[in-house]
Amino acid sequence: MPEAVEPAQRANFLERLVTVEHGEWPRLVLAFLYFFLLLGGYFMLRPLRGAVAANNADILHWLYTGTFLTMLAIVPAFGFLVSRFRRGQFIPAIYAFFIVHLLLFAIGFEGDATPHWMQRTFYIWLSVFNLFVVSVFWSFMADIFRPGQAQRLFGVIMAGGSFGAIIAPSFTKGIVGNYGATGVMLASAGFLSAATVLAVLLGRHTGKQQYERRSEVIGGSIWEGAVQVFRSEYLLYACLLMLLHNLVSTFLFNGLAVLVNENIAGFEERTTFFSHVDQIVQILAFVLQFFITSRLVTHFGMPRTLVMIPAALAGGLVVLGSSIGLVLFAAVQVAQRSLNYGVLGPAKEMLFTVVDRETKYKSKNFIDTAVYRGSDVTASWIFKGLSTLGLSVPQMAWVYLPAMGLWAFGAWRLGGMYAGMRERLRQSAGR
Repeated sequence: MPEAVEPAQRANFLERLVTVEHGEWPRLVLAFLYFFLLLGGYFMLRPLRGAVAANNADILHWLYTGTFLTMLAIVPAFGFLVSRFRRGQFIPAIYAFFIVHLLLFAIGFEGDATPHWMQRTFYIWLSVFNLFVVSVFWSFMADIFRPGQAQRLFGVIMAGGSFGAIIAPSFTKGIVGNYGATGVMLASAGFLSAATVLAVLLGRHTGKQQYERRSEVIGGSIWEGAVQVFRSEYLLYACLLMLLHNLVSTFLFNGLAVLVNENIAGFEERTTFFSHVDQIVQILAFVLQFFITSRLVTHFGMPRTLVMIPAALAGGLVVLGSSIGLVLFAAVQVAQRSLNYGVLGPAKEMLFTVVDRETKYKSKNFIDTAVYRGSDVTASWIFKGLSTLGLSVPQMAWVYLPAMGLWAFGAWRLGGMYAGMRERLRQSAGR
C-alpha cells in the first residue's frame, strides 16, 4: 500500500502522542514488547560485562580483537540461514542458539572466582550476542514497516527496549547480591525466551496482513551482503559513521573502565556502579525515543538530525580535555550513550527502510556485526597506542576532537542520500 494513502489525522490524544495511525497498534505493541524483553535480557547482563572489563582493563584491546574475529566467523553462517530459510525460521533459531549458550555460562560463573578464560569468553560472547540479536530485530522491523511508518514509530519501538533496559539494572542489582552472576543469567534467559515467543507471534501476525511476500526465502549468496557494502556509496557512508561513533564510544568505555579499576574495588561493587550508569542512560534515552526523536526527524530532516550527534559529542570532548574525574567522565559517557540509543539508534535503523530485503538482512547484519566490531578493534588499538605513547585521558580527548568534523560531513551526506532514496520510493509506490 503506498505511503501516500496513510490517514492524515489521528483519532485521539494517545495516537497523537505516539504518532501512530489506525491499524498499526497490533504490530506496534508486539514490536514494543518484543524489544522490551530483548534489551531487558541484555541489560541484565551488561553490568556483568562492565565488571569483567574492569577486571581485564589492561587487555581490552585483545578482547575487542577476539570479538571481531568471532563476528567474521559468524557472518557466513548467518548469510547461509538467511539465504536458505524463511524469516519465521531463522530468527527464532538464532535466539535459541544464544539462550542455550547463556545457560551454559550460568552453570560456570562464580563472580570473582570465575576463571579468567571464562570471564573473557563471556565478554566476547556478550559483545557478539548484543549486536547480532539487535541487528536481527531491526532487520525484521525494517522488513515489516514502510519508511514513513519507520520515521513515526521506530523511536517508540526503541523506547520499548530502553524501558526494558531501565528496569533491567534493578533486577541485576537485586539478584547479584543474593544469587550472583548465575541468577542474573537465568533471569536474562527467561526474558530472552519470552522475546523469542513474541518474535514468532509478530511474524505470524504480519503474515496475516499484506506482507506475506516478505516472509519468503531471500536466497542469494551467503557473501552477497558483505560484497554489496563495498559496492554502495550509501552503505559506505553508513560504515564511516559507525567507525567514527565507535572511535569516541570506545574511548569513553575504555577510559571509564580504567577509572573504575582505579577507584572502585570488588566485582559486586563494580557491577552495581555500572548498573547505575546503565539505568541513567536508558531513562534519558527513553525520553528521547518516546517524545523527541521522531519529531526531530520530521521537522529537521534526516541530515540535520544526524549532524546533531557529532556536534554534541564535540562539546563533551572539549569538557573532558579540560578536566577529568570518575563522575565527570561517567556523565559524558552517559550523554554519549543516551544520544546514541535515543536519537542516532532510531535514525540509523530508519536508513535501512529504503533498501531491498537482501540489503536489510545480509548487508545490514554485516555492518552491524563485523564492521561494527571491526571499528571497535580499530578504536581500541588506537586507545592502546595513545596510552602507550604516554598520553593522559584528557590529552586523548583533544586527539579525538577533529574526527567530529569528519563525522558531521559524513552524516550530512548520508542523510541527504536517504531523503533522496525515500522520495524515489514514494514516487514509485504512487504510480
